[in-house]
Amino acid sequence: MSIHLEILLLTSGAGALQSAFFSIYLFSVRKGRTLANILLALLLLAFAIRILKSIVYYFSEGHDVPVMIMNFGFGTNLAIFPLLFFYLNSFFNNQYRYSWAKHSIHFVPALVVIAFSGVIPARFWMQYGYEISLWSGVVYLPFCIYTIYNNFKRTSDAQRMWVISLVSGITIVWTVYLANFVFGLVSYIAAPVSFSVSIYILSYFGLRKMDIFMLKERYQHSAYSDEQIDKCFAAFLSVLDNNPVYRDPAITLPSAAQLFKVTPNLLSETINRKTKQTFPDYINSLRIRDAQQMLKDHAFDNMKIAAIAHETGFKSMSAFNAAFKKHAQTTPSAYRKEFSGNVD
Repeated sequence: MSIHLEILLLTSGAGALQSAFFSIYLFSVRKGRTLANILLALLLLAFAIRILKSIVYYFSEGHDVPVMIMNFGFGTNLAIFPLLFFYLNSFFNNQYRYSWAKHSIHFVPALVVIAFSGVIPARFWMQYGYEISLWSGVVYLPFCIYTIYNNFKRTSDAQRMWVISLVSGITIVWTVYLANFVFGLVSYIAAPVSFSVSIYILSYFGLRKMDIFMLKERYQHSAYSDEQIDKCFAAFLSVLDNNPVYRDPAITLPSAAQLFKVTPNLLSETINRKTKQTFPDYINSLRIRDAQQMLKDHAFDNMKIAAIAHETGFKSMSAFNAAFKKHAQTTPSAYRKEFSGNVD
């Protein structure tokens, strides 16, 4: 084997092994064994097997690989996007539950191929099976992207960066496979190599920000039932509809809890579980929502941004600007200019 091929083998193989290691690590961490982390571990393991199949195929003499190995790799390939979709849903919602009756149909193709991996002929994949499995990504990706978009403003910067990096990495590898088999634009080995780059970036980010995997467990052993949480949140929203107490600059978790006649712990857990935000972040999100309405309403065109900040409950412009940028991804001045053309 030439030095060039040895480097390709080392580079692509290292990524598959790293993915398997990350998967095993998530399985072994008892504290983080949530539904989301189990699905992520399965996703990484499926990708590792799929990449190893590609490596074995590429470096085998004459691409002569036992049909069972090929089929097993294709079977795990069919599971990758469904696993990604369910992982994103469970990552964003700690109340999300996987239903065997409703959701298992997504994994039927993968399970059938794996179960019959010893008898499915190789020509099935070369004729149309592999291309169909690649195009299945077109079905799932829009739903994955929508899930991220629908939860984007309710998550932390670290969580956003993680899911965007994960989906981007998987999409890049899938695109390279598609570009090779369907369009013949790149070499087959380019996909395993691109996966290696992606998984090392993901591993580095994930292991530095392990709290994003542990957040779901914060209230795993909660003293409050779902009914109590739902009742508290409904009462909270009902009061806010008639009395925007969040605009009070002096509002705190204890004072809000006293107002709603609940304990601070119950109110804090209610906000966290229902909005995926801390109490201060949620209060700021409500203030920014009101500020956005005022900034794009022509009735407030002559009102200074500083006055709007004060009106919505912020003690300083620096706090207002920081919160606005965090929740609206732009500055107050740019937001007003977009809607009214009036800049302070």
